[in-house]
Amino acid sequence: MNRHQHPSRPRPVTHEADLTDPEELRSRRVKLFFLLAVVVILVFGAVLYFTAPWLGGAIRAWQSRRLARHAFVLIEKKQWSEAEAKARDAYLLRSNEPEAWRAIARLLSRVGQGTAALEWWKKLEHEHRLTIEDRRDFAGAALAAGELTAAATQVSALLEQHTGPVPVDTVLAGQLAVRQSDAVLAVDYAERALADKRAKPYDRLSAATLILSVTTLNSQPYIRAWKQIEDLARDPKNAASLEGLVFLAREQARAPLPSSGGNNSLSLDSGSRPQVTPATQPGDTLSLNFGAAPQPASGGRTMSAIEVADALENHPEARPYHKLLALELRVQHDPALADEYVAQAVKRFGNGDDETLAALAVWLNNLGRPAKMLEVLPPERALQRQDLFLQHLSALAALQRWSEIKDLLTSERFPIEPVLQHMYLATAQTHLGALTAATNEWQRALEAANTAEKLLALASYAEQNDVSDVADTAYNEAIKVAPKNRAGYTGQLRVALASGHTARAQTVAAEIVHVWPDDTAARNQDAYLRLLLGASDGQAETAEREAQILVAKEPWNWLARATLGLARLRLGRTKDALAAFRGVRATGAEPPGALAVRAAILAVNGYEEGARGDARNLGAKLLLPEERALIAPLLP
Repeated sequence: MNRHQHPSRPRPVTHEADLTDPEELRSRRVKLFFLLAVVVILVFGAVLYFTAPWLGGAIRAWQSRRLARHAFVLIEKKQWSEAEAKARDAYLLRSNEPEAWRAIARLLSRVGQGTAALEWWKKLEHEHRLTIEDRRDFAGAALAAGELTAAATQVSALLEQHTGPVPVDTVLAGQLAVRQSDAVLAVDYAERALADKRAKPYDRLSAATLILSVTTLNSQPYIRAWKQIEDLARDPKNAASLEGLVFLAREQARAPLPSSGGNNSLSLDSGSRPQVTPATQPGDTLSLNFGAAPQPASGGRTMSAIEVADALENHPEARPYHKLLALELRVQHDPALADEYVAQAVKRFGNGDDETLAALAVWLNNLGRPAKMLEVLPPERALQRQDLFLQHLSALAALQRWSEIKDLLTSERFPIEPVLQHMYLATAQTHLGALTAATNEWQRALEAANTAEKLLALASYAEQNDVSDVADTAYNEAIKVAPKNRAGYTGQLRVALASGHTARAQTVAAEIVHVWPDDTAARNQDAYLRLLLGASDGQAETAEREAQILVAKEPWNWLARATLGLARLRLGRTKDALAAFRGVRATGAEPPGALAVRAAILAVNGYEEGARGDARNLGAKLLLPEERALIAPLLP
């Protein structure tokens, strides 16, 4: 072989595919690509189809939680309207989102709508989502709504924290003790909170006002508590300073102001002044005497009304309401200058914004100056907002200008809901003597009240105006709409008692026990009413056992003692009945019915003179027919 020749190379194998036209190859590749793309799209579509609801729900849940967090911030800033909008939007985005429930519950609790808040707190409790802060708001709402069993459950959980209760929880326990008629325990809890170095200014204020509500003026606990409030109020840098001043001002201004006479107010509002603590409810007042102090009969008060007024005027956070409250104190201190102070108030606040004008209108109406209020708030301005319009109506009512009220409410130019329109028209028609028209308006109000809140407002207003049949109907309808709303039941019970319908009251009391079987106060009231109506021996024995337990637990509870004494009286054990009232002294704050039972028991045990004295004192009191029958033999 020639050395320049290359070795032979193997020839490449020729395949049939190599003979395929390049264009056809590209076409095949494109078809394959599209086939794969279709498969991918189908797979992705299937995944998206099955996961889209979950993904959409997750996005809505995130958005709902984000809005709820915004609501929490606004609640802490007390920007209620904005917080309500955020909480509502959070709920609308995802109605089963616990954070949205929490936002609604917290908002309702903080603005004082405890009954409405309970529904949402119970939903969170059912899902085991309650935080420590939630339990505090839950307990406060339950106390405000009168659901003591629910409040006790939350307070117990707060007190049993492994780190121990903080002062705010101790104050809540004290407030619960007041509602359970245990004033001694309430003071003990409140003083523990005051002695705790971790107590914040508002904790101290709440604890001090709690002590004042259950102790006598010159007792040492009262004097110490009053000093706590004055110390808080004197320091404008203190977070609770302004609230402390408001409390002191309200205490200074307790004496009645001049009024036009009669109960002619059309307003549902019982007053625009803020409450520091919901420690007591009407009828819950207790009184303890821990020993008189050597100080004068002043409860340890060192700040005069003028000092409080000056502090309110000059407080860096004072709003028009606070400055008007200061002027109210000055009027109270020097009534001869009332006209001058009214002129000052009108000049300073008469041209203010709606909030300022509303505060001035309330102040003038409360001061008994409805004519001046109408000058400040003419109809054209009043028609712009509901709160202004209601104050305008209140002033007209105080001046007995019922025809003008009727004309305004039938002009179709009023900024209030139909239920309010018909309620107020009913009152106006009554004063104008058109009783049939008034009845029709009450009926229209009932038809327009389509929520539990509106029905309760209507019932309360009818009750205030002594239209008991409308009040009872409205409360009954509220119960149908919200069967777990305690306010409807307690309203019905109150109406029945005020009307002297004992059998009706007992029926309502039994319904309350059925819905809230663990409520000892409700069980006691049911037993007491059954005894008045003539319970059997078996029922009397059961009532005695339960009342005896309650008296041992709550020795200051006169209603429980009345049940115990009446049960023994029905069983013919007169000496034992007398023992039910041993060891307690009447202070004047006791329920009249309990005193009537005691008078009857004193009489059958031979203490005629004391029994007759009690009966004479009860002569003008509101008693049920059966209670009055107990003391009838003792009256001349």
